[in-house]
Amino acid sequence: MPEVTELDVGLTDQEIITRIIEAADKHLGYQPRLTFPPGVYLTKEGHYVEEVIFALSGQVLLQRFTDAGDIVMHHASTGHVIGLLALASNRVGFFTARTTTEVVAVQLPTEQVDYLIRQEPELSRLFNILFVRSYDRRLRRAEDIQIEQHELTAQLEEERARLTTALHNLEAARRELMSQARFASLGELAAGVAHELNNPMAAIERTADHLAEDVEGLITSSPNRRWREATSHALEAARSSHAVSTKEARALRRELTEVTGDRALAQRWVLAGLHDVDFAKQVRANRRLDYETVEHAASIGTALRNLSTASTRITQLVASLRAYARPDGDPVTDVDVHQSIEDTLQLIAHKLRGVEVKRDFAELPHVTCTPGQIAQVWTNLITNAAEAIEESGKGSTITIRTSVPKTGWVRVEVIDDGPGIPPERIDKLFEPRFTTKNGEVRFGMGIGLSICRGIVSAHHGTIELTSSTNGTCATVGLPIDGPHAHDEGDTP
Repeated sequence: MPEVTELDVGLTDQEIITRIIEAADKHLGYQPRLTFPPGVYLTKEGHYVEEVIFALSGQVLLQRFTDAGDIVMHHASTGHVIGLLALASNRVGFFTARTTTEVVAVQLPTEQVDYLIRQEPELSRLFNILFVRSYDRRLRRAEDIQIEQHELTAQLEEERARLTTALHNLEAARRELMSQARFASLGELAAGVAHELNNPMAAIERTADHLAEDVEGLITSSPNRRWREATSHALEAARSSHAVSTKEARALRRELTEVTGDRALAQRWVLAGLHDVDFAKQVRANRRLDYETVEHAASIGTALRNLSTASTRITQLVASLRAYARPDGDPVTDVDVHQSIEDTLQLIAHKLRGVEVKRDFAELPHVTCTPGQIAQVWTNLITNAAEAIEESGKGSTITIRTSVPKTGWVRVEVIDDGPGIPPERIDKLFEPRFTTKNGEVRFGMGIGLSICRGIVSAHHGTIELTSSTNGTCATVGLPIDGPHAHDEGDTP
C-alpha cells in the first residue's frame, strides 16, 4: 500500500471544515451560521481580508477585474474556504469572491483562526490541508485555462485564415464582377460600332462591284479587239490571282525575265498577280500591246481584288464582333459550331501570328446554344493555348478537333503542343481569375476558365483540362439540344 503522507487525512473538505467549526464553537462559543443571497461580495480584489469564510453550502465564484471587464477565474474550483490564501499574501485579496447561489457560511476573523490553532495545534495541519487542496484545485484550473487558451488561439488562427481566404475570394469576386461589367459595357459599345459599320461597308462593297463593272465596260468599248482581250485578261487574272510560295514566285520571275528581258518588270508582274508566262509571250508578239499597258490593267485588277478582299474581311469581322459582343442578349438558337470557331479565329487572328492552327473537323449537327457565350469559350481556350506557346517559346501548333462522342452530343478539343501545366495547378485553373503565365501563377485579365465553366455548365455541358509536358488539351462537350431539354445526368 502507498505510504500515507501528512497531507492525507482521509477527510473531505467539508468534514475538515466541520471539525474546524466544532472547535470554534467549543473555544469561542457558538458561531452563527450566516446566510448570503446570490450576488453578495465576500471579498474584493486588492482589499484587506479580515476574516476566513467557511462555506457550508452554496457556490462562490472568484473573479478578476480587468480593462476588458470582469473575468471569472474559478467557480467549480473555488472550494469551500474563502480568504485562506490571503493569509499567505499580506492579507490582501487577489480575487473578488461573489456568491452565485444562496450560501450558508461561518465567518472567523483571522485573529480567532490564530487563537484556535494555538488552542488545538492539530488544526494547523487541517488548515494546511485545506490550503494545499485549494491551491491544487486552482492550479489545475489555471492549467486547464492555459490549455483552453491554446486551443482557442489555434481555433482563432484557423478562423482568421478562413476569413482571410473568404476576404480574398470576395475581393476576387468583386474584381470579376467589375471585369464583367466593363466587358458588358465594351460589348454594348462594340455592338454599336459594328452596327454603324454595316452601312458604310455595304456601300464600299457595292462601289467595288460597280467599279469593276465600269472598268470592264470601259475596256470592252475599245475598238481594238486584241488590246481589249489582253487588258481584260490581265485585269481578270489579277483580280482572281492567289498567293504563291516564295519558291514559285522565284521560278515565275525567272521565266518572265526570260520573256520580257526586264527583271524589274518581271517582279512587278508577279506582284500584280500576272503568273501566266504564255500570256507574256502573247503580249511580246503583239505590236499593238506593250508590257506597261498590261501592267496598268493588272494593277487595277489587283486594286479591285484588294478592295473586295478587305471589305469582305471587315464585314466578316463586324458580323463576328456583333455576335460576340452581346453574349447575354443573344437568343438561344441553332449554331454551326465550325462557323462559330472560324468567327472566333478571325477575331483573334492577331494573337495567332506565328502559330499554326490545324483544323480536324468532323461532320457535326447544329447545336442549340447562346452564340455569343459559346464564342467566348472558344476565344478563351484558343487564346490561352496561343499565349502558352508564345510566352514559353515551346511549341507552334494549335489543333482544333471536333467529333460526335455519342448521340446527341458534340465535342470540341483545343490542343496545343506548348509546355503543359503542372498537375497541382490544373484544378486551380477553374478558380476565379486564376491563370498560369510565364511559369508564374497570377490572376488573369480575360474572362477566365471559371466563367468558361459557368457558360458551359449553363448549357448543361462539360469542360475539362488534361496536360502533360507535351502540351495541354481543353475538351468541351455540349448537348445538341441545348440548355432547355437536356438531362444533366446524361454526359458524354
